[in-house]
Amino acid sequence: MPTDVKNSRWTRQPTPDYSNQLDLFAELSADVPEQSAADRTITNEVATDERQEPIRIDDPASLDHAPAIHGEGTAGEQPVATGDQRGLGADDGLAIRTGVSTETGIPSSVGTGDKGMGIPADRGPPAATIIHEFESEPERPNSRDFRIADEHRIGQGSLREKAADNIASIRKLKQIEAESREATDTEKAQLAKYTGWGALANAFRPYPPPEWQQVAGELRNLLSDGEYTSARASTPNAHFTTPMVITAMWDAMQRFGLQPGAQILEPAVGVGHFFGLMPSALVPDSGRTGVELDSLTARISQKLYPDATIFAKGFEDTALPDNYFDAVIGNIPFGNYAVYDPTYKPVHTRAIHDYFTAKSLDKVRPGGVMALITSRYTMDKQDSTIRRYLAERANLVGAIRLPNTAFKANAGTDVTTDILFLQKRTPGTLATGDSWCDLTPHRTADGGQFMINEYFARNHHMLLGQMELEGTMYRGNEPTLVGELTAEILDRAVSSLPSGSWQPDDVLASSPSQNPPMLPASRKVPMRCATANF
Repeated sequence: MPTDVKNSRWTRQPTPDYSNQLDLFAELSADVPEQSAADRTITNEVATDERQEPIRIDDPASLDHAPAIHGEGTAGEQPVATGDQRGLGADDGLAIRTGVSTETGIPSSVGTGDKGMGIPADRGPPAATIIHEFESEPERPNSRDFRIADEHRIGQGSLREKAADNIASIRKLKQIEAESREATDTEKAQLAKYTGWGALANAFRPYPPPEWQQVAGELRNLLSDGEYTSARASTPNAHFTTPMVITAMWDAMQRFGLQPGAQILEPAVGVGHFFGLMPSALVPDSGRTGVELDSLTARISQKLYPDATIFAKGFEDTALPDNYFDAVIGNIPFGNYAVYDPTYKPVHTRAIHDYFTAKSLDKVRPGGVMALITSRYTMDKQDSTIRRYLAERANLVGAIRLPNTAFKANAGTDVTTDILFLQKRTPGTLATGDSWCDLTPHRTADGGQFMINEYFARNHHMLLGQMELEGTMYRGNEPTLVGELTAEILDRAVSSLPSGSWQPDDVLASSPSQNPPMLPASRKVPMRCATANF
């Protein structure tokens, strides 16, 4: 990243007007300052590249096209209801009731005479009663976003069943788009079964195996050339996350203290399972933003989560403000291939998972937290450059290594992955927590030896299996975490993470020099890697 961009990122500037999501994301530089929680509101529409002027509350004409309160048409089209007791009187004053009281049924003559009360007879009639009626706070409109439940059986079924679900979901998407409408609840349940093609790459082979020829033919007829190319290109990374892992990651976020109303970013949203499984307690007033490269997958996500903001483009091509989001969560793509983004140094873009982790950290605000599933090489590779880059800017809250079978049922792949939990520091504050930049030797039961991250060497309980040398989807004789993932051992690992580390933005703004409080790790170790200069 150019020096002037990196150094200016931490400067707090006057808060821009983000009342319109199109103003928020269109043509932003890398130096958008952090804002308070009250200022960070993204409207719930699908993002476009067209700018619009924000609505001004001091200009009544600007509200002519605003949605009506009940959501139908615009405010300018709605007639004023007749007989509304909250309307104005004939002189534009408050409504005055006379005659029979509708509340008690007592005639108006009762109590209007003053005779016998010691009041002069020429005093005049009593004053009319002014009725003040207070409108209660309107209820929040029901969210249109899909909620995943056990009965939806997300990720279940054989490969052939998943292929059939994918094709059915694509047909349903095209029907909904052709009719220019939203998806019904029943249709959303069908769309949510789309699993991508990571486990079904045989359907895109030039000469598919006999058992895949029918699926391959249907895809050729169903998809446009652009859609087909995009879907085929997605196969290396279209490995969607099991609900058990997603639920555990949200549990960790709640353990850290994440509150309703937060701004959430998922940098590789897929069809939005992290949104669909977000705890209901966190949903109110939260803003959710997702980014998805594959066209079909992004469009399905937009139909499933119309109240979220979904960008149908690559993360590297999506302009998002720095120091903005309260939390980043998701399962990022990983592999030893580069991403082109000239705003970052090549050393941070030559592996796609390194790039996603670095850019995600730039987008979260100080005090905010990240929970990302990434390749084990983020923690274990010999070159520590990316770890040092992250450690300069964030504290390691913890990490959980998942066994190689964690994604086998849902994505059809054997791969060892880590859930990395980071909390971004306030600039100028000291690092706290465990050191995690260096590697240490690890010996297996049969005498094998290889290097693993020092954090896992000190925290064996965060290895949810046994480290061994085995063949993987990438190469043979590879360090692999062998075991079966269960909800019980995953919950136990999450409960070992520090609690209460996330801090609301207004708390940090009141004392910007303070580092967000974090409970110490089980074993305090000096941060030997947080002083490197890049």
